[in-house]
Amino acid sequence: YHIVVTISSTMGLIIGLSHTTVMIFFFSTLRRAECFTTSSKFKSSLQHRNNFLLASSPSAVDEEKSRPTPPIPFRDENAFVLAGELPDEADQDDASPPPIRQSKLSKNPLLSPPRRLPNPYGWMRDDSRTNTTVLNHLREENEYTRQMTQHLDGLTEELYEEFLAAIEETDYTTPAAYAGYWYYSRFVEGLSYPIYCRAPRKEGDLYHPPINEGWNEKCDNPFDMQPLLKGEEVYLHLPEMASTKTYLASGAIRVSPDDKHVAYSLDEVGGETCQLYIKHIESGKEWVLYDGDELLEGDGSIVWDNEGKSIFFCTLDATHRPYRLYRRQVFDNEGNYIENKMQHDELIFEEEDGSFSLRIMKTFDRRHLVLTCSAKESTELHYIDLERSKDIEESFAEQLVCISKRLDKLCYRATSCAGYWLIQTNNMGDTPNLSLKACRVGEEKDPSSWLDVVNTENETPEVMFTGGDGRSLDGVTIFSPPDENNDALLAYGVVSGREEGIPRIWILEFAEGEINDATMSLKASPLHVTKSCRLEFDESAYDCGIGGNRDNTLPHVVVSYDSLVTPPSHIAIPLSNPEDFEARRVLKEKQVEGYDKELFGCERFTVKSRDGEKEIPVSMVFQRDSLKKNSGNIPVHLYGYGSYGASIEASFRSTRLPLLKRGVVYVLAHVRGGGENGRPWYEEQGKYLGKKNTFNDFVDIARWLTDESELGASDDIGRGITNPSKLSCEGRSAGGLLIGASINQAPDLFRAALLGVPFVDLMCTMVDSTIPLTCIEWQEWGNPNEEEYHDYMMSYCPMQNVQEGKTYPSCLITGGLHDPRVAYWEPAKFAATLRHKSTSPGPILLKTDLDAGHFAASDRYKYLKEQAFEFAYLLEQLGVV
Repeated sequence: YHIVVTISSTMGLIIGLSHTTVMIFFFSTLRRAECFTTSSKFKSSLQHRNNFLLASSPSAVDEEKSRPTPPIPFRDENAFVLAGELPDEADQDDASPPPIRQSKLSKNPLLSPPRRLPNPYGWMRDDSRTNTTVLNHLREENEYTRQMTQHLDGLTEELYEEFLAAIEETDYTTPAAYAGYWYYSRFVEGLSYPIYCRAPRKEGDLYHPPINEGWNEKCDNPFDMQPLLKGEEVYLHLPEMASTKTYLASGAIRVSPDDKHVAYSLDEVGGETCQLYIKHIESGKEWVLYDGDELLEGDGSIVWDNEGKSIFFCTLDATHRPYRLYRRQVFDNEGNYIENKMQHDELIFEEEDGSFSLRIMKTFDRRHLVLTCSAKESTELHYIDLERSKDIEESFAEQLVCISKRLDKLCYRATSCAGYWLIQTNNMGDTPNLSLKACRVGEEKDPSSWLDVVNTENETPEVMFTGGDGRSLDGVTIFSPPDENNDALLAYGVVSGREEGIPRIWILEFAEGEINDATMSLKASPLHVTKSCRLEFDESAYDCGIGGNRDNTLPHVVVSYDSLVTPPSHIAIPLSNPEDFEARRVLKEKQVEGYDKELFGCERFTVKSRDGEKEIPVSMVFQRDSLKKNSGNIPVHLYGYGSYGASIEASFRSTRLPLLKRGVVYVLAHVRGGGENGRPWYEEQGKYLGKKNTFNDFVDIARWLTDESELGASDDIGRGITNPSKLSCEGRSAGGLLIGASINQAPDLFRAALLGVPFVDLMCTMVDSTIPLTCIEWQEWGNPNEEEYHDYMMSYCPMQNVQEGKTYPSCLITGGLHDPRVAYWEPAKFAATLRHKSTSPGPILLKTDLDAGHFAASDRYKYLKEQAFEFAYLLEQLGVV
């Protein structure tokens, strides 16, 4: 089209047309070709072209030349993808099977005839990530973003230095005991990745020995460091491995049962496909695992057998789904490494249903390998007894035992507990939250064999976790320390869950014995609770969870604790006396230089949903003097996620401090679709045909903060503290979908938006089963190929609902070229769509990391620099700087 334009203009001059006529023709042709040009040299912004043609003075031209112009990519108005039934087989490519249009379990009719979904920027999709045109476009977008933000370089560097000051660049994780060692990782100033270490543990030691003096002294060689604990040895040095790479992320890191080897997996691209390695710790000798002549690649999971001879791992299919479980013997009976060409893989299990994926783990007591086959709404668990497998001749595939075959709507997990399986289950969807049941190992049949775990500490026994609305259950960790003073004690259970909207931890004591009580309406398991305690902390709102625990024989559990204003700490809590605050032992507290907790405050309140049925929790953190001035004009940043039942906790983030110190109030929206109020908040209120609740909640909270809401709240906290010119919003991944849908719904409500790797092309992605994770995600959002979901999903898809001619907030959109979860073309297409359809007083910026994937930079310093860049952009948009 560039050539056509040039020839047409030249021919006009040759045949004697006036200069004005030629220029009119030239301009008209450019307008027709607007959607085809991708070269920034042509300055193809329509406004720029008008100014160029109509300018009457050189100064106007010079001023226009100095203004960066965004790339205007080719836009094909005729491009589309089909939703619904496929065309006749005769129209299909015989070389490949037709894509899957719905899951095997679905009974919903497909759209017939199929419907067209506009996809004008569909050419940006390149599964190989090598197309020169696409890569050049992404580079042009990055250059435009650089030009538009280069004046913020000084502020970005200032924020970056503040981030560094708020962390201890030379630091370590809390040492965790296992067998004869203390395991921990270390960070060294100037090095971007952790160093994995261990030190000898004396028999009977419950707590790690004193930290060595001078452990944080600098060495001449940055790779060297003073030992943290006596006898320290490094078993994996990621900074050395990363020295020649642009990206490096570790998957699993597993020390063998004999303590001699470490098996580990590395993602060197960002695509979440890992290569597998084994290293002899003492000598440092390493082996790369191969699959024939190719490197062995998998999802990153690794589990050792109990002899330290073989590993279990999962491989990926073409859609990036873990679908096969293998065992490979890597050491012979004498402990010698078996050469690659002599190694053989035993296929143990293959998952053929595209909506299910595999995950493997070893139970906390190291007895069982557990294989989880999971879809969004169905689970099937298998296990192998690793102690028994040493002595039998059966193949590992024959040793697999199923706890319960998959059933529609049946979700469950299993935890090994002294000869029982503790089952956490949704009871085929009959209970809003997970209940706690038990069955003996080896007596699994189906859910009918699972019996309620009853609490007998009171006169009237009661079911401990019923699955009801008030208390949600997330997981159970079992400890079995020797206790000479309690013969009846079978084990301790550390339960994580939620109550009153806040993360909770319970300590349970388990015993065994038949329970016969006329008041019990359900038959109880012989495994029952004799004592229970919910852990309490000083603050009313906080985040807590199970910390770094490796040894199930310890008499204490390590929990992590923090709040919006309290930096993280790790606390050892005695299992036999968890109520005693004096008996708790703080193992490590995060130090934040210059941080004074008294200068900051936090609030938790609720805003009534627009349907009037729900109270939406909101958390807010601020510097205290910020709320005392400029009421109604305070800069506010609103963050949300609201998908997959994931909770956005009221936790501490040192990277927020530069915003808070500059007067920004940081608000967390606990919208429906998350798990803050238990599973119903997600399952019943925030997915499928209830998904728009997520976006409505977010917008309603924004209206409350700007005093544009007619809805009620728990009180007037936060109401009207800001206005749309001072309100920004942010979300990542599925949270980017939240932001995209919210700014479409209320584009005038926000001044700026940060969308990190945003899932914004919902429709074109979810109709295409060849895109990674699509089939699995049908049970999250719905399937737009089906009549039941198509129109509803179409009504909120960010890409399909950008409002023509409306003024939108300024947007900074980020992506990762190698992202397998949200492909890079989604943010790229959304940026182009926003520029094409909307107007905005601020820029629409796209920044794609060409060396990373979904989780941004793996380098901790690069990650902080990216965060500083985003916050600098944000502060400028809010008028703070």
